Amino acid sequence: MKDYGEIPGGKSELQPLLYPFYRTYPLKLWSKFRWFQNSRLSSLLPSLNKKRKWLTVIDRLGAPGDALITANVIRCIKETYTNLKINCITPQSELILLDPNIDSINQPETFYSFDSTYWELIVRKEKSQNIIEHNMFRLGLDKYDYKATFYLSEEEKDWAKQETSNFDKPILAICTKSKEPVKNWSEANWLELIQNLKANFSIIQLGDDKEPSIEGVHQFAGKLSMRESAAILSRASHFIGLDSLLMHVANGLNIPSIIIFGGSRPVDCFGYSENINLSSAPECSPCWIHKGYEECTYNIKCMDTITPGKVFSDLQSLNLTIRQ
Repeated sequence: MKDYGEIPGGKSELQPLLYPFYRTYPLKLWSKFRWFQNSRLSSLLPSLNKKRKWLTVIDRLGAPGDALITANVIRCIKETYTNLKINCITPQSELILLDPNIDSINQPETFYSFDSTYWELIVRKEKSQNIIEHNMFRLGLDKYDYKATFYLSEEEKDWAKQETSNFDKPILAICTKSKEPVKNWSEANWLELIQNLKANFSIIQLGDDKEPSIEGVHQFAGKLSMRESAAILSRASHFIGLDSLLMHVANGLNIPSIIIFGGSRPVDCFGYSENINLSSAPECSPCWIHKGYEECTYNIKCMDTITPGKVFSDLQSLNLTIRQ
């Protein structure tokens, strides 16, 4: 009998890629030996690097943003162990295409393997440890750089340039919805903010088909693939959004951003230092609530303390010329 552990992102099509764990002897001895070896990767990595061995890094949580976090983990590993060959298993493979730090994507899991995850931070409701720092610590590495990267092809850049060629004002990109209700800022706040900005910007709305229809913005939400959304985002001068995939993409494209965090996730864990990260810390934060497991019983008050006026003034601090 063999088993495969938790499937990345719950995507059953990835199961055949996972290294089997045998539950009956004698093959169970091999599985236990492999588990033991991977439990001490921190001491084995120098030797694996010298021998140019393969390491599989698994995006175990599997949400879209987690793919870019996993790519960040891989880059940090390669900065120390430059000769390692790295295979990444992820349900969001399109997001890490063209990344030069990744040698293969969604090939069978190798003997040596590492889970890119921050599940332990969720369980203990962590307040301060950065998610990349957490993964590097598990590998015995002190050095890390929390910075996303996103690679577009020249064809994707040219397509996005053409799609936005008719805009006659600076482009401001927004994304108003997260799949996690505790991360969402109210629609009324978004409408007030957009009303104050639309005279000076061509506002493009990105995201999925759950985004609300908003008057006065260019609606791309629900119409594009994730890579197409990234290409369009690359044309923006600034981004305003939530703790979600496009926060990571914008950082990976070096787009100055304002991120409305609230209090469900700590900025110290997820916030990029290049951004203006707006947060609050009521007594219930950080809750780390995930849809389907828990619900907020405080009416998401951590988001209500962040006002459209605050976002507007912080946008001004990014040296934008905004008509009063």
